Amino acid sequence: MSPAPAPLVDVIIPVHTTARPVDRAVGSVVAGGLPVDDHGGVHITVVCHNVGAALIRDRLAAEHRPLVELVECSDGTGNPAGPRNLALERSRARYVSFVDSDDTLAPGALAAWTATAERHGSAAVLPRLVKDSGRPVRTPVPRPFRRADLDPVKDRLAYRTHVFGLLRRELLVERGVRFNGRYATGEDQELVARAWFGEGRIDLAPRGARYLLRAGAADRISAEPRPLTEDLAAATELLAGPWYAGLAPEQRTAIAAKILRVQVFGAVRRRTAAGRWSPEDAHRVRSLLELVDSRAPQALTVLSRADGEVLDLAVRPGATAGAILRVDNARRRFGRPTTLLTRDLRRVLHREAPLRFMAASLLV
Repeated sequence: MSPAPAPLVDVIIPVHTTARPVDRAVGSVVAGGLPVDDHGGVHITVVCHNVGAALIRDRLAAEHRPLVELVECSDGTGNPAGPRNLALERSRARYVSFVDSDDTLAPGALAAWTATAERHGSAAVLPRLVKDSGRPVRTPVPRPFRRADLDPVKDRLAYRTHVFGLLRRELLVERGVRFNGRYATGEDQELVARAWFGEGRIDLAPRGARYLLRAGAADRISAEPRPLTEDLAAATELLAGPWYAGLAPEQRTAIAAKILRVQVFGAVRRRTAAGRWSPEDAHRVRSLLELVDSRAPQALTVLSRADGEVLDLAVRPGATAGAILRVDNARRRFGRPTTLLTRDLRRVLHREAPLRFMAASLLV
């Protein structure tokens, strides 16, 4: 007897509380433009993370309950790595798509993503991420008018830090990559880096096939205040690891520049805005900068002068949270010469330097 046909797409929705509007997420998948069945269509896996499946089932509309497989994952943590990995290991589909339980897909999005992937043999299809306000998240930052067969360096794929979209499951399995549950945040950093910078074609989804980031998830684990060491743990281990060391220099530069702009500046601002900065924090930032300097030194040269001023002050003995925050506020007033020019003027037109990066971002 031949095995039953596998679904085309497995949509994985982790949920850890009955307060989440999981039925809204499921409804958007049902409206995704593909049949919901296990015979070449869409399989919907809702992973009940440390919450009973019966409780989540009660949150689903009657018409949605027969369409959903409820899987329990009890690991006693709040980390989303566990439920995502469990569903990924169970999946038989050609593609997987991760949807947070408070988010939704635009009508017809799944059909558009899979049509793109099937047409081009894509390893991943990346949709536009749009917030409730209608404001797009401007990542990745590709070359102007480039939408197909993206290059991880030239099209700045490192800045797409979310796993949302469509991923070819066999490539994740072959590379042995999983979400890392050791980190309080950033469990997907290495997975997405290895997905974007590995072998395989990356395409952008059609413009209307959006992923909608919904507001109101006040208990997102990534929003919880943490020690700086925990905030930077995933980035530090990625930079120090053997996979990163094996990349080409321009690839290491691209990833390190993203880590500095997203993880480091974000963590520094969260702590200083809360009025906290300690000698231990300064030591942690100094250690990470030394690691970048040893693995991808050019990443430090493509930052703006204003960026450099923040980092200089953050590692200076005795610097206060208020002083660092004032300099960081100035760094965020884009358009001034110090935010556009690099300290080394030979890098001012580098792909990762502010002038080209901001210009490309405006065209996203």
